Amino acid sequence: MGFRDDRGFRGFRGHRPSPPPPSKAAHFRIEDGDTRIDLKCAEDEPMKACADLLLQVMDRLQGQN
Repeated sequence: MGFRDDRGFRGFRGHRPSPPPPSKAAHFRIEDGDTRIDLKCAEDEPMKACADLLLQVMDRLQGQN
């Protein structure tokens, strides 16, 4: 069984557990002046659907100006 000390969790024989695998979800970060968009879609959502959603958000923001 692992244990926890002042340096964090340690697994069997003092080894740190492996980090989780990176997410396969589409993730977009866009900055333009004071406007920032950080959009992360669900793991099972196709990238095209996520990109379409991002375009909708950007269109709405442009319509506010």
